[in-house]
Amino acid sequence: MQWDDLKFVLGLHRAGTLVGAGKLLNVNTSTVGRRIAALEEALGTRLFDRMAGGYRPTAAARRVVACAEEMELQASALERQIRNSDARVEGAVRITALDNFLDHLVVPSLRDLLVPHPGLEVTLESDLRLFDLSRGEADIAIRMAEPTQPEMVARRLGLLGTAFYQARGKSWPGQLPLIGLPDSPAHAAYNDFLLERVSGGRIVARANTEARITDLTRQGVGIGFIDCFVGELDAELERLPGFGLKEEPLWAVTHVEMRRSARVRTVLAFLTDLVSRAPMLPAT
Repeated sequence: MQWDDLKFVLGLHRAGTLVGAGKLLNVNTSTVGRRIAALEEALGTRLFDRMAGGYRPTAAARRVVACAEEMELQASALERQIRNSDARVEGAVRITALDNFLDHLVVPSLRDLLVPHPGLEVTLESDLRLFDLSRGEADIAIRMAEPTQPEMVARRLGLLGTAFYQARGKSWPGQLPLIGLPDSPAHAAYNDFLLERVSGGRIVARANTEARITDLTRQGVGIGFIDCFVGELDAELERLPGFGLKEEPLWAVTHVEMRRSARVRTVLAFLTDLVSRAPMLPAT
């Protein structure tokens, strides 16, 4: 048995399909299938049942997954300890946040961080899913909720305002059209919130990124629920009166073992300064 094959079991267990596992592991689909088959042969047992909708783990696979997950956590902990042993402000820092935060706040000012710290390498990743910091998927996560896990620490960056915006000068003679997230259980609460807040409204278009929601709003397709630090500075948008303003604390979350890292502390200070200078809440 090759220890490296265990990550393919984890990938297929988490994704459920060879294609999904290939994307998670950044390898070809055929590679996943070949490595799983090789491990099954080495162990002399079937690890996955091939079903019409994907791959279902057997009892043997679940035992392998439990062991592999523990190894993954230990490897991530070792990596963090080694990476944090150097106090110099250099090395890789991965930031995950929704795309509006990265595109409108971080990207325009990133040079101000990198010029005085040429040894830094910053990776920006946006996704609707929550990245697992314990497994090293990111070093800093920008989130709307304070973490409850004891291994996570959070710095409150400030209050973030979100409001309903439309294309400037646009009028709606009838039912108010809304821009929602894709229709799935994961996004149901967000879409329900839109319909509850805008009485009589209906969702006419959906998008899976904040940038697309903003673009659709700017094009006059409908009304978008947009961060104020984007909407207040966009000359093509105007805030709708009468629908209120949602204010939530914004947190920068990192693993407790990363807070001693000089590079992570430097990036956290950079993010804190960005938020302090941005119009996170409307002026009036």
